[in-house]
Amino acid sequence: MEQYLALIGDLKGSRQIADREQAQRDIRRALDEVSGLFPGLIVSRLTLTLGDEFQALLHPGAQVTRLLDELERRLAKYPFRLGLGYGGISTDIDPNLSIGADGPCYWHAREAIGWVHDNSAGGKYRLAVRGFGDLPDELLNALLQTTDAIKHGWTALQRQTFDALLRHDIYSDSFEQNVFARSIGISDSSLTKRLSAGDIKLYLKTRLLIGRAMEAWHADA
Repeated sequence: MEQYLALIGDLKGSRQIADREQAQRDIRRALDEVSGLFPGLIVSRLTLTLGDEFQALLHPGAQVTRLLDELERRLAKYPFRLGLGYGGISTDIDPNLSIGADGPCYWHAREAIGWVHDNSAGGKYRLAVRGFGDLPDELLNALLQTTDAIKHGWTALQRQTFDALLRHDIYSDSFEQNVFARSIGISDSSLTKRLSAGDIKLYLKTRLLIGRAMEAWHADA
């Protein structure tokens, strides 16, 4: 059976959103944009399902963590929890709509998001994964919690710097700092301080490692 990566997102505090219709329009637009950015990963497009949930079916590629960061950047006004589940699928796949899909990958994603719901540490942890096996899951989740903790501690300025990296198509701990610094109108030394204080390069290096590990374990399955 072909193995996939199911993604389930659960919007936090959705019932407290004043203008739910506008929120749903914003969320659908973000889901469509991110689906369009990663055609090589998308098996079934990111879809808003129950008003406060969304889901997708993905190939376990190395760029999965970048997809998640692009999604979080676009949904900054609407914080969410995420569960990733690796495994097979027992229903037909609709590439344009992720509704009604079921199978082990979705069961694992539900288990993962349930863990986040019960163990978020006050909102610090937002993402978990299940389905690769006991030890791989433990390693992946330790790394995911590490990166979530780094991001949770960012100042507004550090988060703006990370968002600017994404907008400039940079998702690596190795890039031309002086070129990027000029592009956002600051000095190289100021950029270095921001990157160091927020452990932004460590964040990127670790997230890339998570993606590469999932891709490698999938290839060996």
